Amino acid sequence: MLSLCSEKSEGQNLYPAPIRGIKIHSIKSAFNHKTYQLGVLLPKNYSEQDTLHYPVLYVLDGKFSFNGMGSIRDVMDLGKEIKDIIIVSIEDSCTTDADWLASRNNDFTPSSMPQVDTLTSKIMNIPEGKLKSGGAELFLNTLQNDMIPFIEKHYKTTNDRGLSGHSLGGLFAGYCLLKKPGLFKRYGINSPSFWWNNSEMVRIENDYASHHSELTAKVFFSVGGFEDANMIASFNAFTNAMKSHDYKGLSATVKIFDGETHLSVVPACSSRTLKVLYGTNVK
Repeated sequence: MLSLCSEKSEGQNLYPAPIRGIKIHSIKSAFNHKTYQLGVLLPKNYSEQDTLHYPVLYVLDGKFSFNGMGSIRDVMDLGKEIKDIIIVSIEDSCTTDADWLASRNNDFTPSSMPQVDTLTSKIMNIPEGKLKSGGAELFLNTLQNDMIPFIEKHYKTTNDRGLSGHSLGGLFAGYCLLKKPGLFKRYGINSPSFWWNNSEMVRIENDYASHHSELTAKVFFSVGGFEDANMIASFNAFTNAMKSHDYKGLSATVKIFDGETHLSVVPACSSRTLKVLYGTNVK
């Protein structure tokens, strides 16, 4: 059930320096009861007067990722390098960095790890007890039952949905791929925190493979070559496991960006996510 939605004009939102044409909607989750902002960027020629419908790419961590992703899309549009898509960013309505970190730490993690919460709180100078991991199931329910129906009711969409996330957002995208196969057809899984809970996602993937031979999706996996060794090791373990299981219907591209750190890789993985998932020279 959708509890609340409203539209705000440009500038009256949490996004820094909103790019041209953004529309902001606020939605309150019926599952975790948080209020989220959905930033919607439509194709240049989008019109209510025609019968065209468009694929939708949902982008996590909208406050930091949306402007970059939207700008990259606009540049690629100049050369018709990608298909026309609707981009929808997702962001909590929190206003401080500490609240933002706490919210995403809860939303994107599939299990509770109190020790990691405590350590992260100390490193990021977040008050003890604010970080609580393990809310991915509730957030996934919010995404499936609150956010997607709202977008599909108010915009001219197809059922060709994509999801892109970085870091913990990449962890959640991988979780969604295996827990709700079919909800999305395309995934950008970038610098995913697959180390979470002793590489829990590798175990989830192995369990999925023991019961399924098919996984219909187009997936772009990436990580920076200068990232933490544990990040790269868990990334390789997950992607190698997926390759070994040879799922019917899965098209996977794996990229290690040489010389890039966990943060500097963001522009590169954003650009390549759009190119791999929606490039005009690929199916």
